[in-house]
Amino acid sequence: MADFKTLTLERNVACAPDCLFHVMTDRGLRQKWSAPNDESIVIIDEYDCRPGGREETRCGPKDTPEFSTTGLFHVVTPDFLSFTETLVVSGQMMSISLCGHEISKSDSGSKLRVTLQITSLVGADLFKDYQNGWSASLDNLAALALDTDRP
Repeated sequence: MADFKTLTLERNVACAPDCLFHVMTDRGLRQKWSAPNDESIVIIDEYDCRPGGREETRCGPKDTPEFSTTGLFHVVTPDFLSFTETLVVSGQMMSISLCGHEISKSDSGSKLRVTLQITSLVGADLFKDYQNGWSASLDNLAALALDTDRP
């Protein structure tokens, strides 16, 4: 049986929207901010960020990145990024999600709103992992975007 949940995460980011979009979609920068902590790693093995493109990653602990994701990009514009993603661990599909990223101008620079529509195939406990992992990654994204926006 599947479990379903929608998470919405928002961040105010002190950089211009075009800088935020760049940090979100640049392969090298994406690898830097995506890992939720210093003990984790995200390795992007395949990356084609355009409508119809795909992303293949390995992630998890630095010494054993045992999680695999496959992302398919559907919309890639400076104000909206949308992709679907599957998460597989040790050959078992854990979840499928629809990820929408809205970028807009704000008084402090940019507002980022991320909506995750998650289908868990392994129970509702996975939603806490999504919340914690994505929250930490978005904090990393905001910090990296601030550093990247500086002359």
